[in-house]
Formats: sequence, structure tokens, C-alpha cells
Amino acid sequence: MELTTMKLHREQRLPGPFASPWLVISGAVILGIIIVAMTLRNFDRDGTQMATILEEKGASLIKALEAGARTGIRNPQGAEMRMQVLVEEMADQPDILFIMVTDHTGRVLAHSEPEKQGEVVFSPEDMSQLEPAKGVSWRIMTKENNRAFVVYRQFMPLQGRDGWWGRVHGDDQQGGTMQQGGAGDSGHSSMMNGRGRGMGRMRHDGHSRELMSFFSTPDMPPPIIYVGMDVTPFEQARDRDARHAMVMAGMLLLLGLAGLISLIWAQSVRRSRQMLRDSQAFSAEIIASLPEGLVLVDGDGRVALVNGKAEEQLGVTYDTVRGKRPEDVLPRAMTEALSVLSREGRMHEAETECLINGGAVIPMSISGARVFGQEGNEGGADAEHLADILILRDLREVRRLQQEVRRKEKLAAVGSLAAGVAHEIRNPLSSIKGYATYFGTRFPEGSEDRAAACIMVQEVDRLNRVITDLIGISRPSDIKRIEADICELARHCVRLLGPDAAAQGIAVSCDCAEGVPHLFVDPDRLSQALLNICLNGMEAMADGGELNMAIDVEDDEYLRIRISDTGHGITPDALARIFDPYFTTKSQGTGLGLAIVHKIIEAHGGVISVVSRTADTCAAASGSAPDEANGAPAGAQGGTTFTILLPLDAQQDA
Repeated sequence: MELTTMKLHREQRLPGPFASPWLVISGAVILGIIIVAMTLRNFDRDGTQMATILEEKGASLIKALEAGARTGIRNPQGAEMRMQVLVEEMADQPDILFIMVTDHTGRVLAHSEPEKQGEVVFSPEDMSQLEPAKGVSWRIMTKENNRAFVVYRQFMPLQGRDGWWGRVHGDDQQGGTMQQGGAGDSGHSSMMNGRGRGMGRMRHDGHSRELMSFFSTPDMPPPIIYVGMDVTPFEQARDRDARHAMVMAGMLLLLGLAGLISLIWAQSVRRSRQMLRDSQAFSAEIIASLPEGLVLVDGDGRVALVNGKAEEQLGVTYDTVRGKRPEDVLPRAMTEALSVLSREGRMHEAETECLINGGAVIPMSISGARVFGQEGNEGGADAEHLADILILRDLREVRRLQQEVRRKEKLAAVGSLAAGVAHEIRNPLSSIKGYATYFGTRFPEGSEDRAAACIMVQEVDRLNRVITDLIGISRPSDIKRIEADICELARHCVRLLGPDAAAQGIAVSCDCAEGVPHLFVDPDRLSQALLNICLNGMEAMADGGELNMAIDVEDDEYLRIRISDTGHGITPDALARIFDPYFTTKSQGTGLGLAIVHKIIEAHGGVISVVSRTADTCAAASGSAPDEANGAPAGAQGGTTFTILLPLDAQQDA
């Protein structure tokens, strides 16, 4: 991985919702609409309350007039005069403009101003619009910029005997509606020209007697009583309330805007902090999950960060190196890389041998970059140097894979050579074997010549087996999987080795853990691999010893087979080449046995590893994965352990 010089940009802008001013404008508009709606609602409620108060007051006056009329009817002597006096006296109140009684045609029967009696104040069309009934109704009537709240209903003082008396609103009461210029606006100009001024000179003509005649004639339509009240005091109070409400609404709007801005700002700060925490958690998770090591040295030249992979690679912990100088806690190869960064500003990927804590030397690739802030020119004298970053990549697996590729290339080359010459070699070998057999029969039994002929035949057979093994290594393994009991397979191998092991003074044992499942394997090829390893172990114990085969399950993923001996062990140099074709430490060996074992295990999808101890050293090697080189030699002074891991999820061949 190659890193270039990094430059950190700090964006100077308001985070969160303030990135768009339209949000504040929208909030202000919505808040204003809400406040205006609430203010209008209060106005409407005040108007409704005013109408209710005036309506109840008018209804009370009408009830009082009906009570007075009812008294006059009981005492007919002077009833007309008492009725007129009652109307004039009740109209002589500060907020009462007039009180009048009309018939169903709109003609005045009684009025707080006696001179109005007999006039027609409402036309038939006006009366049809008023629709007077037993229940109280009201209208707003205007004339020459004077406004009156008029409460009216049928004037029926005698209905009290039937239960109507005492009720302010009847069952059929009509709710008034505010109207600018109510019914009768053009026909009752004289109705609102003045107010009563005490008793004064009262007229006693036939109109009052006509009014009293309505009460004694049931078939005639009942008269209608009207009470006109001055709304100016209420409207003035309402105007004062409106101005006060507007001031309060403005204050509420300002407070609401301030609260909205504060809320948005607080939300923005909270969101920014949350984004910062999320970004830090995200960065920490990325750094912790990197498959490569990362070391960060701050601008003061001290270790600021070491991720988990780097801790594993360098054999250190973050707590032990944090805040310290790199030269005091990091390998020399890394301090040299930091020197390159300080000179050049960047470091391309370079391979090196890194001596880590514990004395081990591992191949490692190091690359790096410098991090600069936004201020100043990149790499210039005024640039803000924030940190140096080093990326570490462990090359042990790469080297192992390279060795594996070379080994396979070598096998392929040997296989191609073997396939090319096998035919040419086997034909002469067949002839040699035939002639040796023929000449052997020509010599007497027990003679040296016959023995020489037998040796020739044996050597020809051995050479043919070498060619066969060589061709087998170069070709893909032909694995025929069937379900097999691995424990029983291992016990069968132990039984086959028993006689030879007893003759050499070697104790052979097999330990199988409980619950070992059956696997789909090729029993013949797997037995060949196990026997080959066991035979090599027996050859390493010329003076006797112990050979053990243990079978168990590892991590619920692999079936593990361990074959341990107490022999002289394998040197580290030989262990590194143990699976190479034609590599052998035996004087009579071909060097193909373990190569074939490796190929068989690989064909089963497994891995094989070796740990060996001599009297002076301990070394490990692996045919597939170095992390699988588990186990320890059985002997304290020497011995070798082969570990085979076979996947549990292997399926039967189709």
C-alpha cells in the first residue's frame, strides 16, 4: 500500500440545519401564522362573549317588561299608562338606546319615545328577515354610523302561566349573527334618533290601548319587543383588548423566534457532537479493523496511535508506547522510515526485515505519509504538520505463498519431465527386467549369478515405482470420497504397524476423542498418508520410543489428527524443505513420501503442519498455513508432531 502526502481540510461553515436559512424563515412564518390564528380566535371569542352578555341583558329587560305588563293586565285601570311609563323608565339607562314594541307589520305600539308611537319602522320584508319567535334573537343595526345591539322576540307576558316565565332562552331560541346593517336598516331611521328622557309628557292615545288589546285577543299575532343597546363601550374595550393582544402577540412572536433559533442551534450543536462521536467511532472501527498495521506519530514526534494489528505485528501494546518517542519503543526500521518522511514528505512501499520485541525478525513492508493542515502550502515552511502515518504489512504470509507457488512450479516442472520420459524409460526397464528374470532362471538356485539377477529385478521395480510416484505428484489427485470413520481408519493403521513397531521396541497408541464425526474422505489415500507419516516416525526411533495418533475436533470446523513421535527430530534447515520433492535425509529415501502426503491432504481440502524438536532446537513448518502449526513434540529431548486438519463440511463427490 502506497500513501501520498495527506492534507486535512477544515470546513468553516455552520453545521446542521443552519446550512439553509430557509428553515429559520419557514419556522418564523409558521410561528407567525399560529400566533395570528390564536389572536383571531381570541377576538372571535371576545365578540361571542360580548354578544352573549348583551343578549342576556336584553332578555332580562324583556322579562322585566313582561312582568310589568302582566301586572298591568291584572289591574286594567291605567294599564296603558303604566306600560308606557315602564318602557320609558327602563330605557332611561346609560347603555339602553331604545325599547319599543311593534305589531307583526312593523308598526310601533309602544316606544321609549312616545312620539314614535304609530310609526311603521319595519317593512314586511324586514319583518320576514327578522323572523321574530318566542326565543330571543338579536341583530346589529346601524344608522348614521350609530350601532345598536338589538335583542328582540315575541312579547307574550301571559305565557308565564304555561311555564315560559322564568326562562331566558326558549327551546326554539335563534342565535343571532353579527350583521353590518341588519334587517330593517332602511325602514327604522326614527327608531334610533333618540333616547328616553324620564317620564316627560306622555301620550295616551289608542296605540297603548291597542297594545293591551293584543294580550286579550288570543287569535291575533303577538307583538314583538325590541331592546336596543349601545355597543360603543364594549367596542372600545374590545379595541383596547385588541391592541393589548397585538402587543402580546408581537412579544410572543419574538420570544418564539428566539426559542426557535435557540432550539435549532441547540439541535445543531447536538447533531454536530453526535456526528463527531459517530465519526470518531467510525474512524476507530476502521482503524481497528484494518488488516494492516497503522502507527500514527503526532506533530510533536510522539506515538499517538497504534492499532490492534500493529500491536500484534510489533509485539507491543498501545498503553506502553503512547506518548513516547518512536526511537525508544519502535523497531529501527520504523524510525528510519520516519526519517525518510521528514525529509521527503512521503515514503513509497519498501520491504525490510524488522526486528520486533522478543528477538524475532519478520519480513515487513512499510509505507507512509505526512498529514498537513489546511493553512499554508503543502510541505512549505508555513505548512501545519499534524502527524506522520506509517502502514505496516506483514509479509510472512506473502513469502509463504511465494514459496508455495515455487514449490508447485517445481512440481509441475518435474511432472512434465516425468511424463515426457516415463514412456522412454519404462520400455528399456521392461526389457531389462525380462532379461534379468530369464538369466536368473538359467543359474542354479543359491548361486551368486542368480542372486545378482534377482537384485537387478528388484532395482528395476524400485525405479519403476519412483517413476510412478513422480507422475502421481504432477497429476491432480483422484479423490473418491465416501463416508468413513476416521477413528476406525486410524486404528486400522495402528494395527498394520503393530508387528514392525513391536520388533523395534516402539509403543504405538491411538487416542480418539468422543463425538468425532464421520467424514467424506478417500480412505485408501488418507490411510496412505497416515502410514507414510507413521513409518517416517518409526525410522526416527531406531532405539525405540513412543508413537501416538490423537484425533479430536478443533473449533467445530476441523477434524484434527496429530501424529507424534519421540525420535531425534528434524533440524530447522531440513524442516523448511520437508515437503519438497526429492528432498530426503535418508540414505535410501526417494524424497517423495512427504510430498505425496502433502498432495493427498491438500486434495482433501485440509492443511498439514509440522513441529519438531531436536536436542538443541525447536522449529515449525507448514505445508499450507503457518497459523495451523499447532502442537508440540511428545518427547522432552526431541521428537516431531505432524498435525493434519480436515474440514468438517466436506461433501460427498457427485
